[in-house]
Parts: sequence; structure tokens; C-alpha cells
Amino acid sequence: MSDLTSLFWPSSIAMIGASDDASTLRGRILDFLIQRNYQGKLHLVSTNHAQIRGIRTVGTVREIIGTIDVVLVAVRADLTEAVLRECASAGAKFAVCFSSGFAEEGDAGRVRQDTLASIARETGMRICGPNTAGYFNVTGMVPVTFTRSADASRGSPEGQVRRGPVAIVSQSGGLGFALQHRGAVQHGLGFSGIVSTGNEADLESLDFVEHLVGDADTRVILLLLEALKNPARLREVAARAAAGGKPIIAAKFGRTTAGARAADSHAARLTGSDTGYDAAFRRYGILRVEDEEEMCDLAAAFSRSPLPAGNRVGIITTSGGAGVWMADACELAGLEVPLLDDATQKALSAFVPSYGSTVNPVDVTAQVSINPVGAVEGQVSPLVGTLSVLAQCDGLDAIVLVANLSDGDVLLREKAALAAFVSKLKKPFLVYTHAQASRESLELLWSIGLSCFGSTRRVARTLNMMLAYSRMLADGVAAGTAAQMQRGEARPAPPAKIGELCEYQAKSLLRDYGFVTPREMLARNASEAVAAAQSIGGAVALKIQSPQIQHKTDADGVMLGLAAPDRVRAAFDELMALARRLDANADIHGVLVQEMAAPGLEMAIGVVRDPDFGPMMMVGLGGIHIEVLKDVAWELLPVSKPVALAMLKRLRGYALLEGVRGQPARDVDALAELMEKLSEFVEHCGDLISEVDLNPVFVHEQGKGVQIIDAMILGSDREPR
Repeated sequence: MSDLTSLFWPSSIAMIGASDDASTLRGRILDFLIQRNYQGKLHLVSTNHAQIRGIRTVGTVREIIGTIDVVLVAVRADLTEAVLRECASAGAKFAVCFSSGFAEEGDAGRVRQDTLASIARETGMRICGPNTAGYFNVTGMVPVTFTRSADASRGSPEGQVRRGPVAIVSQSGGLGFALQHRGAVQHGLGFSGIVSTGNEADLESLDFVEHLVGDADTRVILLLLEALKNPARLREVAARAAAGGKPIIAAKFGRTTAGARAADSHAARLTGSDTGYDAAFRRYGILRVEDEEEMCDLAAAFSRSPLPAGNRVGIITTSGGAGVWMADACELAGLEVPLLDDATQKALSAFVPSYGSTVNPVDVTAQVSINPVGAVEGQVSPLVGTLSVLAQCDGLDAIVLVANLSDGDVLLREKAALAAFVSKLKKPFLVYTHAQASRESLELLWSIGLSCFGSTRRVARTLNMMLAYSRMLADGVAAGTAAQMQRGEARPAPPAKIGELCEYQAKSLLRDYGFVTPREMLARNASEAVAAAQSIGGAVALKIQSPQIQHKTDADGVMLGLAAPDRVRAAFDELMALARRLDANADIHGVLVQEMAAPGLEMAIGVVRDPDFGPMMMVGLGGIHIEVLKDVAWELLPVSKPVALAMLKRLRGYALLEGVRGQPARDVDALAELMEKLSEFVEHCGDLISEVDLNPVFVHEQGKGVQIIDAMILGSDREPR
């Protein structure tokens, strides 16, 4: 773990090529440090000025006496190496390299960037960047950046940087600081820090995330990401964040071909498999968001609200229609809006007018805004009284207030009572306004620790994500990890090497590990095929066996329901001729004669090796449907039976396994056990296997198990370790 304390809390900063011109990048950085009254020692290195802003300069960094915690470098790319070496020799602990012209500019730039990485390794001076927008330690008011967010002299008051518990780590400098501004404007968010990681020649995103996990002033971490430099570290860092109850909310760019191409040109950073990142985020308890609005919504909710214990939502509304709309949004998102019990409704009746409603949603009507406080001094207002009853209801896990906040008068009159209520609340409490909220209303809500949302969907989405995180903490991060897998019987030693196996070879290997397949035999001539069919008995299937012809069904290389010897013989000859036509140079092992399995629901299970996160399992509807419907679920290995069941339930077609329209329920337990067994098999074989494809797998009626009908295993090019 890297100690970044001196980077974020420097007692001394040296600026190379310091300038008094605030229109330049170096001049602006200096201006922001002075604006924010930086309390440490500022060393200005300049060969053009004897002093700048009243501070005496030195000609080189070697003339600086004392410790240099951070050196700021914004010189041309071709000069950067020499400057950094000089800074390292002067004993600088950290360098922030703003300079561009590195890996984002092609091969020559990559060489320059690799040189920076070697400087960090050789000297121990850690480097942020290059091509970074710097960072802003908001808690300590240390702005080491040129972005306008740090400028105390500009911008509207609502966009100014506030201190608070949210931190941003962004591989895009502009986007990270823009997100801070958006969060401040939309939710009044306060921040502990904003970091632009740049090209990550040395320090990478997870170094900064890990530091913030241990930062007492940070409760929520927002991660804007194109690709991780070292994905293997994600599990450990995420586990530490979960242990500390600090959610990591991530946006991953480069999901599409165009996005990946743009990311590569932006910072010479390959974006990696989106499927792999999605599975890793889910496994390690990282909340993935789709846009900036969702990221800010979650930051506001997680930084201000306790977590929900369940999915039951109580809604209080001043508008009947808006309350119905909110109830719809919650239930469509998978939340529950339960009917309130008699005792709760009776307690509510003391605050709700007779023409309102004490069911759920609770309609206190617009009378609350007309006469918000009771007639007797000291009496609880209808609004706070209703909220208090819902807060005490054991049948609710979260509360949503629906109101018109176009002016701040109502909330102003209720401020003291609301603040007292919020300070004792143990449940999430979100506010939705069905009119455009006034600035006064928003500021008042923020001041007492509440968040306001402008759409019903955003409220429901936020509660859903909070619930997902709460359940993840309750279940433990990375459920289904190796320590939790139920290991079965002793297994044979893995083979010395696995090449590209034909179906019969793949199944033979699987049977060695206890997998169930139909009875089958390899035939090398027509007579062997007839003999195999007679030995198996009944109808059989014949399949071409060649490493070069893996997708046999697509090539018409499978013939089904053959029983008579003459038909088996003719089918063998036909398939062998077809194989030669398909690939004259193919290594044809023969034809597999397989018993016709009892019908079952076709599923597909596969394992592929993601370049960033290692082996991943896929499950979906099998046969040709997997390519047409693309209804699949992915998880990182290991996959335990509980994780497998959760994967199956994520499928849109899961109802087919439960049984629909007169069809029987299928043996879901046996299918989940097969998935766990496959996970153990691939883990046992390690780097020998790069891909497994079991398609189709027949899932029979409940209690009757599963059968692997077809299998493909591809070995890895890597030597076993």
C-alpha cells in the first residue's frame, strides 16, 4: 500500500518554471494555491524572475533547502525526463506531471512515458501523471490543479467547492472536476478530494482509491474509469472499502467499439472487456452507474443517509397523483410499497385530514403547505408528525417525501422540527419534488442532511442501489470465493497439457472429473459406427470429430435419431465426406456415436479467460438461442452454488426453468451444482484451460438432473505454472 499522505498534505511544494501570469497553466496553479492560502512552504523555481508574487525564486530545484514533498512539473514532454531526474536527486517525494505528449501521442510518446515509470522505480519518487489535471485536497484546501473548480474568485456560489465526505478519482481530469461541479449544483455535495490520475505512468487509480479508503474525511468514493492498470488489485481494495463501509461508485467508459477507440487515443489506455469489468464490480461490491446524474444521486444518498434494511418504502405526499407516480416507480424498480398496518394508520389519522389517506402512499394533501403548523403552540406539525409515525413503523425500511418545493416557505417554517427529526432517523429519507425546486428549498434540505430528487425514477433507482449495497455488506464481499466453495471428492491430477480438444476428448476429460455425459463411442469407420450404435441401443446421434470443425451444428455436421444399421453406415460416410469438403486439411478423428438423450430444456454454460480478471463463467439459454436472444449472465470464478443460483435468476428466461404454460419445473439445483463443479474443474486445471463451452446442457425435470450433450475445451497457449 502506497502512503500518499505527503502528496495530499504537503508541508512543502516546489513549482518548476513558476510564472506570475495567471493566463498560463503554471501561473494559474500558483494563483490557486495563494487564493486558498496554502499553509506550507512554496518553493518557486524560475530562471526568469528573482521573485514572483512576493516569493523569492531559486534557479534550480537543487538550491532548495529542506524537504520537498511535492514538485509540480509542467514543461514540454521532451524536457520532462531531465526535470524529473533532477527533482528525484533533490529528494522530492512526489511529482505531479501535468505535461502532455506521452503515450496519448503514439509510440514515441509511449517510450517517453515508460522512461517516467522507470524513474519512479529507480528513485522511489512517486509520479502522478503525466497528462494529469492534478488534484484538489478540499479538506485541507490544497489545490494542486489548473482546473477552474479550484478558482475561488470565479463561478456562481452554488458551484463553489464545499468540504464534505465525497471523493472523486478520475482518469479523465476534465470529467472528474466537472463531476464535482455537477454534484455541488445538483445536490450541494461537499468533497474531501478530487484526483486526476492522467496516464498513470506510476501511481494508478487504485493507489488513490486505497488511500481514500483509509481517509477519515471520506465516506463515498466516485471512480471514473477507462481501464485499470492492475486489475488484480481491485479485489483487495474493494474488500477494504467494504470493510470500512465506504461504497465505491464506478462509471466505466469504453464499453463500445467507438468508446474503446476514443479511450485509447485519449490516454493510450486499453479499456478491457466490459463484461469482465461488469462481473468484477458485481463480485467485489462496486456499484456501477450509467451516467453522471446517477453517480451524483448515489453520492448524495450514501453520504447523507443510513442504509435500508429491506425494500419496503413508505411514501408521504402532498399530491395524490404524484404519490401514485412515486409508488409506481418504486414497485417497477422491485421495491415494495406495502399497505400500512392498522396501528400505524390509526396513529397517522391524528395528522392526516379526513379527505386524505392513511394507506401507503400517505396523502397528507396540500393542506400541509397551507397550514403547516398546528394551532396550538408546540404542537407537532402534520408533516413532521406523519414522518415520525412512518419512521417508527417496523414494516417500513425507507421513507420518501413527495412535495412541491417551488418555494422555500414551507420548509423554512418546518426547518427546526425537520432537522431534529432527521438527526435521529435510522432509515433512508429521500425527498422528491414534482415541481422545479427553488434554490432556497434545496439549500435548506442540504443544510439538514437531506437530498432532493427531480424524478420518481431517480428516487427508486437510488433506493435500489442503496439496498443492493446494504445486502452486499450483509452477505460479505465476493460471496462464493475460494474459501467458501464446498470442495468435493479428490480429483485426478490435471493433464500435462491441453490442446484444442474434440468433443469426445473434452467429454472424456470431464468424465474423469465426475461430469455426467450421455453414452457415446468414437467410430473411425462405418463398421465401428454400426457396432457402436448397436452397443448403445436405440436411436443415436452422429457427430463429426475434428479440432478444426468445432461448430458442428452450423456446418450440418450432426445427424440425429438414427437407429437402423444401414442409416448409421450411410450417415457415417456422409459426415466424413462433409468434413473433407469443409476443410481438406482438417485432422478428422472420426465420428462420435452418441445415445439420444431424453429431452430437456437447453442451456449453455461456458468459461472464458478475461485478459484483466481471469476466468469468467457464462450461463444462458442454450442451443442457437444463446446467439439470438443473448440472455446470459456472467460471473468471475470461483462460482459456488449460491452464486450460480443468483446467476440463473438474473436471466430473463429464468421462468422457463421454473416451468410455464404447462411445462414442468426443471432441476435448477442440479444445474447450479454443475456450474459449481465446472468452476472447480477450471480452477483445478489453472492456466491449462483458456475456454470451455458446454452447449447444450439438457436440464431435465426437477429431481432428474442434467446432461452435457456437447462440449468443447480449448487449452491455453501458456505453459502450466
